[in-house]
Amino acid sequence: MEEIIEENNGLIYQIINKYRNYFDIDDLYQVAVIGLIKAKNNYNNSFNTKFSSYAYPYILGEVISY
Repeated sequence: MEEIIEENNGLIYQIINKYRNYFDIDDLYQVAVIGLIKAKNNYNNSFNTKFSSYAYPYILGEVISY
């Protein structure tokens, strides 16, 4: 799981930087990682999409919910 988080750090920071003026960046990062984990658990290779494209709405949804 650490490997997936490291590979998608850029995506995570791209999403959470929009909200860093309103919330603590560490809290946003933790929430975004939860979204990434949910995306990993639901991802299926047969979707014919890149994982980052699939994970984006999961991460964004968790951050917005926070």
